[in-house]
Amino acid sequence: MLANGANAQNNAITQSSGKAAVSMAATNLNIGMDLWNASSAKADATKLRNNQPALGAVNPPTIMGREVALGEQWIQAECEELQRKVESLGNESQTLREELQIVLEECKKLTAENNSIKIMSSNNTFAVNSQQEELERLCGPEAVASLE
Repeated sequence: MLANGANAQNNAITQSSGKAAVSMAATNLNIGMDLWNASSAKADATKLRNNQPALGAVNPPTIMGREVALGEQWIQAECEELQRKVESLGNESQTLREELQIVLEECKKLTAENNSIKIMSSNNTFAVNSQQEELERLCGPEAVASLE
């Protein structure tokens, strides 16, 4: 029985329900089923024919496997490099923001100190002038002139 079944699968043309089944060149998992179903075999043959170019037709050049892989690797490397640059620039931007904040705080401190010195200077000028006037009043203008 097994020998007859194996023989039936290996025959090029087999009769079933009065229809001849077309043999398939390539084997697949449904090899036994394809031999008994003629319409399936015709559909598969049609699919194979539709994928073949017409005689004399020129197919556009396509990139083959290795070239595709190299292109994809190049794109991946480029993306990784750009990602590193984005991270680096983001870190640099954050560092510059922090430095700017420190400089702004230092500027505020120096401005406050400068205003304080201006006030003290104007107060000291007033104090020196009033001390000089007092000294002139007490000791005379000659005493003040000798100090300068």
